[in-house]
Amino acid sequence: MAKNFYDRLGVSRKATPEEIKKAYRKLARQYHPDVNPNNKEAELRFKEINEAYETLSDEAKRAEYDEGLAGGGTGQRRTASSGGEGSPFGDFSQEGTGDFWDLFGGMGRGGGSMVSEVHLTLTFREAVLGVDKSVLLSEASGKKPESVILRIPAGIEEGMAFTVQAGSGTRSRIIRVVIDEVLPDPLFRRQGPDLLLDCPVKLSELLYGATVTVPTLEGEARLKIPPGTKAGQTFRLKGKGVAPPVDHQRGHLYVKILPVLPPQVPASLESCIRELDSHYPPDFRWKSR
Repeated sequence: MAKNFYDRLGVSRKATPEEIKKAYRKLARQYHPDVNPNNKEAELRFKEINEAYETLSDEAKRAEYDEGLAGGGTGQRRTASSGGEGSPFGDFSQEGTGDFWDLFGGMGRGGGSMVSEVHLTLTFREAVLGVDKSVLLSEASGKKPESVILRIPAGIEEGMAFTVQAGSGTRSRIIRVVIDEVLPDPLFRRQGPDLLLDCPVKLSELLYGATVTVPTLEGEARLKIPPGTKAGQTFRLKGKGVAPPVDHQRGHLYVKILPVLPPQVPASLESCIRELDSHYPPDFRWKSR
């Protein structure tokens, strides 16, 4: 008897969408055709995995499938092609550059054989926003290297690899692009699709509140700091993070509040600062249980 979709992914029927996606990603890496060339069994397994995920990742399709299982049926649905709709490892096209396979270094639909491999170092913003990169590809001995423009998709991460078809006709070639390094940014840190930002604030802003301007990938945004905000408190700016190249689900920007003192404090203010100390409770540093 054929396995149902839950069994194919190795999850229970009560699995959350996150658990289903995690299981799919693991199996897709294991059975992807580019990892198992000329392996018909792995190819069939990969198609079965995609078919299962195509249904279970969609709330309406999953509900319909579950009804079929509850009624004693197989719940069988149509087979989804590898890289089809709903697959977080599907190919995603960029105009003028062909198709990509994220992470696997797989072939684009243009066909042909792997003729070139390019290793790149990107700045932080090039990686999260996408960029066109001009690279030189070595030709046969004695021929001048060919200059090619590669479209790096937004949201790419260090260690990712993909293939792209450049040119057309007899000059068409397949290029494997490997992202060796993404340079750090002076402001942002990345955590998956989310961005992290430290926001220095004045003592008065911490005590009495303020509205401050913070940088984002698209420009500037306004952040309201309520009175009495604690040092280290974090605020979320929804949808101001990174859109990964696989599922395009944009993350958020998390802003951490860090109070700072001015570079110099006049001696005349020392008595006021000492007076402020008297308002701390005895256990302010480590509260008693």
